[in-house]
Amino acid sequence: MNIANSILTLLLLLVTGFPIALAETQKEDAVWWPSQWGEKDQLGALNRIDAKKVLQAASLIQQGKIYDLAHIYEEDMPLFELTPQHRKYTLTIPGAPSWGPMGDNLLVWNEDYIAGHLSQSGTQFDALSHMGTVTGKAGDLSEIRYYNGWSHAEIGSGRGFSKLGVEQVTPIFTRGILLDIAGYKGRIMECGEEISIEDIKAVLIRQGLKKNAIQSGDALFYYTGWGTLWKTDNARFNRCAPGLSANAGDWVVEQQVVLVGTDNWAVEAIPGPNPKIFAPNHQKFLVQNGIYIMENMNFKSLLSDKVYEFAFAFGAIPFKGATGSPARPFALR
Repeated sequence: MNIANSILTLLLLLVTGFPIALAETQKEDAVWWPSQWGEKDQLGALNRIDAKKVLQAASLIQQGKIYDLAHIYEEDMPLFELTPQHRKYTLTIPGAPSWGPMGDNLLVWNEDYIAGHLSQSGTQFDALSHMGTVTGKAGDLSEIRYYNGWSHAEIGSGRGFSKLGVEQVTPIFTRGILLDIAGYKGRIMECGEEISIEDIKAVLIRQGLKKNAIQSGDALFYYTGWGTLWKTDNARFNRCAPGLSANAGDWVVEQQVVLVGTDNWAVEAIPGPNPKIFAPNHQKFLVQNGIYIMENMNFKSLLSDKVYEFAFAFGAIPFKGATGSPARPFALR
């Protein structure tokens, strides 16, 4: 298999929502479990959000303004269509009211039916079961490991995950920081272009924040400009993505954030600079450090008001055993 086909195969594994089996060259020698929060922990980095963190976030609400950070779920949003098993989203409502009229008041009502791929499409939130790493023989489910070292054989099934499902995710309310990378560069980022640690620090200074502004328990977001392609050039949007370099990903881990979110579908550059390594930040965030990911976010309103520090709120839909959730995140200022 040549490099191009290898990249495509790995890309399809990522975008279809299945746990990714990384190539031999991508295995981590170090064992990342047990978690610092104990061998039974399923919450990951959300353990960093305590009462003090919630109150800090609440103190940022001074204007009483709410910013919606989600795209609308609709059938013509970008959906990966690279295989016969491509993602699909369809909403169906009968042409007439579903029920009624009922009672002397002649009440009628409507119901809808959603078919297709839901938890990993549109503005989306990744649970800790979304990604795993092959640590032994390929095809051995006991050698696919997730956050805190659980194997696929232990927690995975055709009906969802018995551990690390999105229902384990508690409501999130914390301080949010947005980095306008595209504004700093003066342009939309390029396909596969990386964001360096130096870029992050420069953007913080440009936005009036200190280089050490990112604190433990924060949710960190960055804007690449790729979101401007949403429903304007879906093919290009789906094809590739700019994102954090592997070194920048390590730096973000060191800041002890709880969540990383962006305006495209990856938290790293795809394709990356090393064809033998695929989606390293997904691996280090979700699998090794319990840091959650939110993708395909809409930062237009925040950027319009030049709001870079805010209270952030989100609650995942608790689909039992699911690898993620549709997302309707909010910023409050």
